[in-house]
Amino acid sequence: MAEQNRKTAEQKLWRKDAERLVEQYLDYVFCDADGESIAREGRSMMGLYLDFHGDIPKGSGFSGFCTLAAKVDRMRIRHATDWMIRARDIVTQLDGDLINALCVERLYRNRPRAAFDPISEQRYEICWGDVECAQYLGIAPGTFRNRISAGYQALVEIMRELRAAA
Repeated sequence: MAEQNRKTAEQKLWRKDAERLVEQYLDYVFCDADGESIAREGRSMMGLYLDFHGDIPKGSGFSGFCTLAAKVDRMRIRHATDWMIRARDIVTQLDGDLINALCVERLYRNRPRAAFDPISEQRYEICWGDVECAQYLGIAPGTFRNRISAGYQALVEIMRELRAAA
């Protein structure tokens, strides 16, 4: 029974390629999200109203520093490359539930994250397993594992078809 469940070297290579493709898709998603966040940065009237507890401050005409150059520099660096767009085109062929599971798996599963407790002022690491990832998605751990497996199998099939067509 265990023999039939073992992956061949070729299957392992295809899986690595599929994992790399999901990571490229995530680069595309974060590239787009970063551009949107840059566009929304800056001081607004509501923000000033909250900062100054209901009193809108009188303007002096001097902001103290210029953030436009830094924003332009960040926008120039973060643009979608051809391989990001290719990854997006392939990954978005999957069902949304599979995409969510694959993205959470690549971002959080078994990857230590540094955290800071502001009360005790101590740093510690958080490492999400299947249970935490499944909780984040609102599904059972077994369902999470099944979606990862099905998602990578579907990606491998799409990649094989694309490679055969090329």
